[in-house]
Amino acid sequence: MAISTNTFTINAGYAQSDMILQLESSFAWLGWHDKCDHTGIVTGLTAMRGQYQQDPLVNTGYYYDGEQYTSSGVGTDASFYMTRSGGWPNYVYIGRPGYGYTNGEFLQFLPGEVTHGSGTLGWGCTVYVDNSVSYGTSTSTFYDKHLESGSTYNYGVLRHKIQDNKKYGVTNRIFRTSSTQSIQFAAGPYFYPKQPDGPWTSTNPPYWHNNTTSGPYYYPRLAGDYYLDCQGTSTSQDVCPLDNNFTSQADLTVANSNSYQLDLNVYRSGIDPKFVVFSYKQPTLSSTTIENNTFGTFILHNFTTDLWDLDHVWLGGMTTIRPEQTNDAYNPKLEFKFCCGGQNYAWGTKRCAESPWDRHQDGVVTEYVSMVASGANGNYIYDHDHRIYSRDAVYDVNQNTSGSVKSVNPAADYQAVIKGLPINSQILPCPYYMPDDFVIIDFDYATPSANLQQGDTVTISGSEVYTIITGNYTQNYNRTRGLLFCARTT
Repeated sequence: MAISTNTFTINAGYAQSDMILQLESSFAWLGWHDKCDHTGIVTGLTAMRGQYQQDPLVNTGYYYDGEQYTSSGVGTDASFYMTRSGGWPNYVYIGRPGYGYTNGEFLQFLPGEVTHGSGTLGWGCTVYVDNSVSYGTSTSTFYDKHLESGSTYNYGVLRHKIQDNKKYGVTNRIFRTSSTQSIQFAAGPYFYPKQPDGPWTSTNPPYWHNNTTSGPYYYPRLAGDYYLDCQGTSTSQDVCPLDNNFTSQADLTVANSNSYQLDLNVYRSGIDPKFVVFSYKQPTLSSTTIENNTFGTFILHNFTTDLWDLDHVWLGGMTTIRPEQTNDAYNPKLEFKFCCGGQNYAWGTKRCAESPWDRHQDGVVTEYVSMVASGANGNYIYDHDHRIYSRDAVYDVNQNTSGSVKSVNPAADYQAVIKGLPINSQILPCPYYMPDDFVIIDFDYATPSANLQQGDTVTISGSEVYTIITGNYTQNYNRTRGLLFCARTT
């Protein structure tokens, strides 16, 4: 079945803000902007009251993602980072902002029951709410975005719905420009959009609140549980802020410079419409090989599988595809690499559904597909550098971080029945197979220095034609040969 495709173009001289709008338009064409009309987000705390008492069982306690146990209103999904000192409630910071709250709602918490702590006594807080801004009101725009001419602080937040009626069924994907040549990626299950605010009084000190613009408490930012959902350093608030402290595993080169037109080509599967390949090209930039003007090619993971349950983990990976070497004389190679949540370290996104495949806990999993010479006759074979699914890295394994033990809900590690076994057990289990309208074509073309480009076609028969997306090939020994990643257009 043929794919569908579209091209989103920004002209030479573009700014970083144009790159964000280009991505926004591509997601609108795909229908990926989730319209959710979020108002009433928690932006501050006006008091701690209720069960404000000492817990004799906990001298010092840290509760990284405390959810409300009861509420005087109808707001939902907010969470808080809470601490005890000497058994007494001490600090309270906003984690997830939630939605649907009104000023003055009283929330009660039982930290020992709903977070990673052992306390038995909870306490309550009255929330301060911002009703002035609504987020996610359109199916054609980002959930939140920030645009400035010439600034490195341009970003867009895609609220990407993976599966309905699941606790972690939505992934918030961050796209941030670091220059007019590259884009940074990160992802998490929750997003905090704006500056926390007051009111502050002498009896309502600001250290109960996330109200600063420097130090470990940033905004806007990804949100969630410390070391499970987002990378952090000291509290659940320091989780991938979108200012200059932004951390990203995937910093993707998408252009040579803004002196040339930049196209974002989008290829959507006809077999599985949720599967999409994105690839950047500068068609006005001269080239002698595909790597000269074809740049970042990536896939945002968007699928469900029996290997996990999005009530317990969230799907946050992205896969990049790139030539591993430029015009290598002996070993044309394509690199397939996925990042667990797109952040700096895998231990910051342990609840990311793909993290058990990360054997080295370094945030990335790489597989190479290559053509390797096998003897003087010049024959070529496929060679794979596989990454093995590791039980040592599954969700319920405790991991020490800064003196604390963090683990995903043990229910995440259920005994899945793994079917469709590949003949090579080293790639077991595979959570998702690309639909058959995306292929790798190995070719040997009896013409030297052939310049194969993105958009060129490879015809197998009158009813089977493929369009080149990216590839890696040699141009020597009077031949051009290598690997092409293609989409079926006929």
